[in-house]
Amino acid sequence: MKTLYYKLLFLPITVLLSFASVYAQTAADIEDLLSAETISCEQAAWFVLGAVLETPPASSSAAFSIAQEQGWLPANVENSSSVTMSRLSFLLMKSFDLTGGMMYRLTGNRRYAFREMKARGFFGRRAYPNFTVSGEQFLQILEDVSAEKDGEGNEN
Repeated sequence: MKTLYYKLLFLPITVLLSFASVYAQTAADIEDLLSAETISCEQAAWFVLGAVLETPPASSSAAFSIAQEQGWLPANVENSSSVTMSRLSFLLMKSFDLTGGMMYRLTGNRRYAFREMKARGFFGRRAYPNFTVSGEQFLQILEDVSAEKDGEGNEN
């Protein structure tokens, strides 16, 4: 019973905190994202780059182009494609400049980016690379990664 109480208490707080890291988007964009069962690569790039860059991209299509130019999203993926855990892992690892384990550092590929994100606890135990990500999951993951990165900066 206490566990349910704490979850219900902290869920609104977590959602509100996630809004702080995605300041470049409007409330309507965030509301649409929260209600989405799956999000596109374009949406993911826009929110991630909005949280990472000092000057966020002006539009979601510009963010998607930047992510592809940087090699953070595959060149052959379309902007409307659903973002998978594997693609999201790689986008987050690269854009937040997160260091990974030995295999990620050696190969720098999506497989080991996913494994690193799962090992760090950003994804549930039953997550698989080809699972699509809902809007609510995405915002939670983005907030967790952002908080970890901010924590790294405060330690130095």
